[in-house]
Amino acid sequence: MRVFLTILIVVAALHINGIDVQSQHFIGMHKDKIIGEMKDSQKNFKLNTSTVNPYYNYLKYEDRINEITILYFLSDDDECTLVRKMYAYSNIIDVEKELNARYERVGKNKWEYRFLLQKFSVELSEEEWFFTVTIKRKN
Repeated sequence: MRVFLTILIVVAALHINGIDVQSQHFIGMHKDKIIGEMKDSQKNFKLNTSTVNPYYNYLKYEDRINEITILYFLSDDDECTLVRKMYAYSNIIDVEKELNARYERVGKNKWEYRFLLQKFSVELSEEEWFFTVTIKRKN
């Protein structure tokens, strides 16, 4: 019973802290729907409108403790084409475990999955100060 309760608490903590890599599929979703979904299901993330990049159309969300940033890159029609999540390295073990559990591993730091008859790629990239998980349609 203790093991079950421990697992339940850890899973709940990971979800609350925003480590859930794909609780909602956002690619193809309109900007307004993303904003609504984030407001309803990811209350620990806040939309950051303080930085504007004139070259990219995107939404930027940050968690309350500044360990995770999510960028939703948008087309000219405000439809999500790519999701990039940037994490502090303190999350890497949990994120890799979740990626392995949710997706099919196809190489070092690479996974794939299907959603509504389309194939998507997931790639983990290690940077100097943080790591990123990028989710996009596979060509």
